[in-house]
Amino acid sequence: MGTLTTAPKTHHEPANSAEWHIAQEVCASVLASLRRRDQRHKGRLYVHGLLTAQGRKTMRNLATSTQEPAAAQSLHHFISVSTWDWSQVRTSLARQMERVMTPHAWVVQPMVTPKTGVHSVGVQRRFIRHLGQAVTSQHSHGLWLAGQNSAAPVNWQLSVDEDRPSGMARGAVPEVSSGSRTYDDTAISVVLQAASWGLAPRPVVIDARDLPSAPLIEAFTAADLPFLLRVGSHTPLLAPELSGGQRRVLSASAEHLTMLARSQQRPVEWVDPAVPRVLRTGMVALLPVLWPGISVPRRPRPDRVSPVESMRSGGADLLLMGEWQPNRRRVAELWVTNMTRASRGTLLRLSKLTRRADTDFTRICLDVGAQDFEGRSYEGWQRHMTMVSLAHAVRVLRRESQDRGEAEQSG
Repeated sequence: MGTLTTAPKTHHEPANSAEWHIAQEVCASVLASLRRRDQRHKGRLYVHGLLTAQGRKTMRNLATSTQEPAAAQSLHHFISVSTWDWSQVRTSLARQMERVMTPHAWVVQPMVTPKTGVHSVGVQRRFIRHLGQAVTSQHSHGLWLAGQNSAAPVNWQLSVDEDRPSGMARGAVPEVSSGSRTYDDTAISVVLQAASWGLAPRPVVIDARDLPSAPLIEAFTAADLPFLLRVGSHTPLLAPELSGGQRRVLSASAEHLTMLARSQQRPVEWVDPAVPRVLRTGMVALLPVLWPGISVPRRPRPDRVSPVESMRSGGADLLLMGEWQPNRRRVAELWVTNMTRASRGTLLRLSKLTRRADTDFTRICLDVGAQDFEGRSYEGWQRHMTMVSLAHAVRVLRRESQDRGEAEQSG
């Protein structure tokens, strides 16, 4: 898990008839929100190119795969100059994928795209924790619908800080707050945008070790969304139940609190999303905690509540989940959640969906051009990533169709 960066691309043969049939269906349904016929046609060409072009998905490579004269110019115009609304296309895609995938969570994943120059939109030099060095790169977040078997991105937001590229209109970048859109803002906005699309609320799962967690907690609480945030070992928390009757609530790091609660460890089995059919075991402990400086409101417990609300409500403001690997003393992962009624198994399995998104990013999303956009406009990046999401959805649906066919044959 962790920040998504460049990885070796897997090789795919040109789309077979089954994949092309699925692509036609997905494009016909999702691109119906585009009012102009020529835009719908270019959208299908672009997705076809992402699925079939070999190597980097440059305009020239995409155009070559279409076998249409002047395709490079028309596709460039479709992505970088046209005025179609990517949010409508993403809304349609998200609703369709929600129906066919029945996701368990909204996983928010960072994407770091290394760049050799500084002229592309959103390029900055940032320190990347897991690489241990500063990298000149674009920084963005994607929202993925994630289940046990598949994950698909349906929304993207690019970090564009105060050093806005020349020629980019201020109105071109939707604002989250009074300031410019920063890397911290993108993780919040990518969720709140999707929440406005009429999707069924799902737990928001984020590895937040590189983000300030307090704004995430406040934003998702205000939006009435369940969340599960991975935090760092030194994250300060308050533990009322470990105060030993003292007036002052115990304040300590997340790692220290889980060590005090090790007696509550219980084994939980989970199927690794990254390695199909591999069953693993984690030792899990849960501890009620408070986040310093944030008051997370309690809600009355109605007699009848939805499955999501039943996970959110409870007597404690938040829960701290610690996971240990068997026979290891130091805690491996630390998560904070407002789903205070959820079981150890539910929370642990939700946390593992970041591995599902990581896996499908590497195996599918990179191959259909997630890090190949070379333009300089914010709008162009957003439209390219929208088409990448469509191509990724086609690959996911093809894989699920193939898995169903194999299951029927073996049955």
